[in-house]
Amino acid sequence: MNIRFKSWLVAFAASAFVYSQTSAQDIATGLKQLDGNQACLAKETFEKLATATPSADNQFYLGYYYLRTKQPDLAKAAFEKGLAADPKSKENLNKVGMGAVALAQGDRTGAQTIFAEVLKATKNKNVNVLQRISEAYTGYVVIDSMKPIYKTTDPAKAVELADIAIALMLKGGDKNQEVYMAKGDAFYIKGEAGPAVSAYEDAINVTPGLGKAFAKVAKIYWGGRNYELAQTNFKKAIEVDPNYAPANKEYAELYFYVRQYKQASRYMDAYIEKIAACASDDEVLRSAQFNFVAEEFSKVNSKIAKVMSSGRTSDVLYRMMGWAAYKENQYEKAIENLNKFLKQAPQKAIDNDYRYLGNAMLRVSPADTAAAVANLEKAAEMDTVDNGYKEIAAFYNAAKDYEKAIVYYKKVIAREKTPGLQDYVNLSLPLYNVANRTFASGPDSLALREKKRNYFLAADSLYIKMIERKPDYLYAHGQRAKANYFAYTREEAMTNGIAIPLMENYIKLASAVPMDDAIKANFKLFYQVLGAYSVITLKDEAKAKEWFTKLLEIDPGNKVANDFLNPPAPEQPAQPAAKPPVKKKA
Repeated sequence: MNIRFKSWLVAFAASAFVYSQTSAQDIATGLKQLDGNQACLAKETFEKLATATPSADNQFYLGYYYLRTKQPDLAKAAFEKGLAADPKSKENLNKVGMGAVALAQGDRTGAQTIFAEVLKATKNKNVNVLQRISEAYTGYVVIDSMKPIYKTTDPAKAVELADIAIALMLKGGDKNQEVYMAKGDAFYIKGEAGPAVSAYEDAINVTPGLGKAFAKVAKIYWGGRNYELAQTNFKKAIEVDPNYAPANKEYAELYFYVRQYKQASRYMDAYIEKIAACASDDEVLRSAQFNFVAEEFSKVNSKIAKVMSSGRTSDVLYRMMGWAAYKENQYEKAIENLNKFLKQAPQKAIDNDYRYLGNAMLRVSPADTAAAVANLEKAAEMDTVDNGYKEIAAFYNAAKDYEKAIVYYKKVIAREKTPGLQDYVNLSLPLYNVANRTFASGPDSLALREKKRNYFLAADSLYIKMIERKPDYLYAHGQRAKANYFAYTREEAMTNGIAIPLMENYIKLASAVPMDDAIKANFKLFYQVLGAYSVITLKDEAKAKEWFTKLLEIDPGNKVANDFLNPPAPEQPAQPAAKPPVKKKA
């Protein structure tokens, strides 16, 4: 052999070795991309390899990519090219691929025949063949749902083949973490979580940086509601393999499930960032939902805008934009998008669609109050969790439209199975306020007087309910006393004395607690009324003196009390002017 030929041979061998290393690196990269939900990048990697060098190996991995992405017909074409490229190979993973395609297409018998031929040719001693057949029998369990991609599976056969491969590895010192992963998947779809975790942990022992194994263990613990161990393993998956994007996604879903929305949003954003260009519109929208519940509304709008820029529109997008705009105080934008949503998909409407629309309408100028409240009423009618009538009632009460506030607070109480103390308080306020601002004068003075009385007494009936619930509720005792006093004219109140024992009871209760402004205001009124009642009705000046003295202690400038206790001296009649003395005549 001449020197020149030897040099060429050495160069060829060296380049072939370098190519082999490069190809293996590219295949490893493609597999990581495939596992990491970066299918678009994996496709590019495997297609470039198969195009540049259509070897049996490169065709197998291209076909494997198609299998994992639910394209069995394209997988079959790639495997056939691989078979043609190396028809004499005893290992020939492409033939395994053809069996996997048969399984994917529901042809169990055909798959078994093909697998049997390959296993016979390799004498059940090729770890790669055993692993790929075992994996095919699991149907390729995906981390997202922990379910097989394909329905035709045989987990028992998958475990059997994995165990043969494991025995060979232990004997020969080989390492293939994917054998343990296939075994774990097989146990999982058999419903045996414990052995599945053990198999995944064996995979971790082989490859400590195997993020997908930690993530699958985490998913199993999550399914068993052991959230602490699930979190531990998701964290470990991200720590050992920061580029394994699905761990971030599943960790985000766990946080979403336990309602830790800020953390859920953080990890879902990390997932979208890691899969980058491979993120589907659905994944982007899912991440926008996480941003929404975390109240990161600017992210919501930017992500939806990105999806819509690609030409995708849907009623749900209008809903999300409407909700996000409302939360960002962009009320006109909220109204626009929510109206679009409700026009396109009224059958999908839920209470919050109408609630946000109604509230947005109330916040623009000029507000269409009637239409806004109509939407809030629809929300209240649909809501089976919260009492939406409270919102409408509170709106009218704040607007000092007490008559309408009364209508809706009554609806609040009617909706509640057991009205709370605050519900009675809320209804009593507008009742009292309507009564308090009703002035009995003019030609309708009698009707107005009756209205005033009825509203005060209606409020009183609620104060009674409050006291039944909470006997020491000082506020209710004070309001009862005032309602029963102001329900009548001053003359009627002095005659019937209905409010008197209520005022005395309030003073007794309130004297046992520290005085505040509300108590002081009530004492001023009640001491004066009790003093007047003692004078006018009881004719008891000593008792009146007692009440008016107390009144001056807290209100020194009170004229009524001062006039009673320190009456001004009666005016003396004017004396006639003295006449000048009459001068005597000389």
